Amino acid sequence: MVDKIPQFKTEQEEADFWDSHDSTDFLDETEAINVTFVDARPSMKQISLRLDPSVIDQLKSLAVGKGIGYQTMIRMWVMERLGQEA
Repeated sequence: MVDKIPQFKTEQEEADFWDSHDSTDFLDETEAINVTFVDARPSMKQISLRLDPSVIDQLKSLAVGKGIGYQTMIRMWVMERLGQEA
């Protein structure tokens, strides 16, 4: 059993240590801190949109090629079009 948290030379050494030790055995070496979590989720309203399954498949395929989610891509397209219409 280890009495104190050792000094680590590398992140890998530290990761290996914590893979084989329970952090609760070292609680007396820690101190409490105050943390505030902020809800960073955007405030958006969800809607329902009915599309033909083949259209959804095409959207998903295009989105994969762009490396984004298909719903994100649809949202981007809507915002782009709104900008054009303004």
